[in-house]
Amino acid sequence: MLVALVVLSAVLILRRRWDPIHSIPTIGYSAPVLSYYSAFKFLRNARQMVEEGYARHKVFKIAAWDRWMVYVSGPEMNDELRRLPDDVASIEEAIQEEMYSEYSFGAREYDLTILAIHGLLVRDLSGVIPTVVDEVVLVLEELFPQEFDWVELTNLPSFMSNAVARIINRVFIGAPVCRETGYLTIVTTYVTDVIKAKVILDLLPNILKPLVGNVLPWRARATRHLKHYLGETIAHHQASLNEDCNDCKEKPNDFLMRIVKGAQDLEGSMETILINILMANFTAVHTSSATATATLFQLASQPESIAALREDILSAIRAEGWTRGSVNSMWKLDSFLKETLRWQGLSIAGLRRKVLKTATFSDGTVVPDGVHIYAAPAATHHDSTLYEDADTFKPFRFSDKREQVGQSTKHQFVNTSPEYLVFGHGKHACPGRFFAAIVIKIFISNLLLKYDVKMGGDGSLPENVMIGASAIMSPNAKVLFRRRQVVDA
Repeated sequence: MLVALVVLSAVLILRRRWDPIHSIPTIGYSAPVLSYYSAFKFLRNARQMVEEGYARHKVFKIAAWDRWMVYVSGPEMNDELRRLPDDVASIEEAIQEEMYSEYSFGAREYDLTILAIHGLLVRDLSGVIPTVVDEVVLVLEELFPQEFDWVELTNLPSFMSNAVARIINRVFIGAPVCRETGYLTIVTTYVTDVIKAKVILDLLPNILKPLVGNVLPWRARATRHLKHYLGETIAHHQASLNEDCNDCKEKPNDFLMRIVKGAQDLEGSMETILINILMANFTAVHTSSATATATLFQLASQPESIAALREDILSAIRAEGWTRGSVNSMWKLDSFLKETLRWQGLSIAGLRRKVLKTATFSDGTVVPDGVHIYAAPAATHHDSTLYEDADTFKPFRFSDKREQVGQSTKHQFVNTSPEYLVFGHGKHACPGRFFAAIVIKIFISNLLLKYDVKMGGDGSLPENVMIGASAIMSPNAKVLFRRRQVVDA
C-alpha cells in the first residue's frame, strides 16, 4: 500500500510538472484542494485578485470551480491575445462553454443575430435613428416623473432595464408590442434566467451538466410566452417573403424580417426565430441598460458636468437635428460615456478565448488547449502608465484628446484598442456597439435636456457589488429626477 501511494504521488508530481498550465504564475492557491478556496475568494474579490496579477505578471492564472482562468496583462499582451487565429483560440467556443449556450439558446448553427445586426444596425444605422428618437421621447413622457419637484426612482437598474428594452425593441420588433408590459417582462427576465442557469451549471460536475441543462425550464417557458406576443407579427413577416402574397403591399425591412428570412433560409422553426429574439435582447438590453444606468449614477454624483453636456448636445441638434452626424458630433457626451465605463470597470474579463491548440506568447508562456484566456479590462483601464490620473474621473478626458491634430476619431466611444477593451478589440469586437452607442446617446441627451438629476443621500457614487467577474449595480442607490420648467431646444 505504501509503495502504491508513493508511486501515485510521483506520477501526480511528474504530471503536474509536465502540464504547461502549472508553469504560469498563480494568484491565490494552486494546490488541488486549496485552489477551491481561491475560487470561492474570487466570487467576492475578483477585481483585487486580477489587479494583483496584472501588477505582477504578464500572464497569470486564477482558479475557478472547474477550470483555470488565464489572464494577460497590458496592451502588448492584449494585442497578442486578440491576434491569435480562430483555430488556435476561439471566442465562440469560449462563450458557448462559459454561458452554456446550448441549453440557454440552442444550437449555434441557428444563431442569426450577427447577420441581422450587421444588416440593419451597422450598415443601415442612420435609418433607425428617427425610430429611436421617437421611442425615447415617449419613454421619457410615459415612464419618467413629470413633476417639477424632485422625485426618486427606486431600483434604477431594474427601471432602466425595462426602459432600454422598450427603446431597443421598438427597433427589433416594432410598436405596439415593444410597449407591452408582458413582452418586456419576458425579455428582461430571460437575462436573469440565463445567469441563473450559468450559476447552477457552474456548480455541477461535467457529467451532470447535460442532464440538468436539458431540463432547465426557462428557455421553453420564454419561447412559449413570447409566441403569444409575436406569433401574428412573425406570421405576417413570413407571408411577406412569399412573392405571391396578395395582402403584403409593403414588405417589412426591419430587424425581425432579417431574423425571419435567415430562419427560412436555414429551414428553421418558429422557435428558431423566438430564440434569436431572446438572444438579441440578452446581448443588447443587458449591456445597454447597464451602460445607461452607470452613466446616470455618474451624472447624478457629478452634476457639475451637466451644463457642459447640455451645451454640447444643443449645439449638435441645432445644427442638423437628430441625425447620425449630429449624434456623432456630441464629443463631450461621447467622452462622458467612455470615461464612465473606463472608470467604473463593469467587467474584469474581456477578449475571452478558449484555447483549441497550444498557444505560445512572446514572453515564452505556453497555454495548453482547453484553457480559457482573458484580458483584464478594468485593470487595463486603471493603468497609470496608459491613462494620466487613471484613478481620477475626468468627464472630458477623451473629448480633450480628440481636439488634438489627427486624433478626432481615435478616441471615440465606439473605437476599440489594446488600451480600451469595453467592446473587445479586433475582428471580434462587438458588432452591436454602434447601435448601442446611438441608443444610449439619444436617451441620455434627451433626458438631460428635459430633466435635472442628482444623487440622494450624501451624493456619492454608489459602489458596485462584484460577483465573480461581473459588477452588479446598486438597486438601493437614491437617484432623483426633476422635470425642467424651461426645456432648451
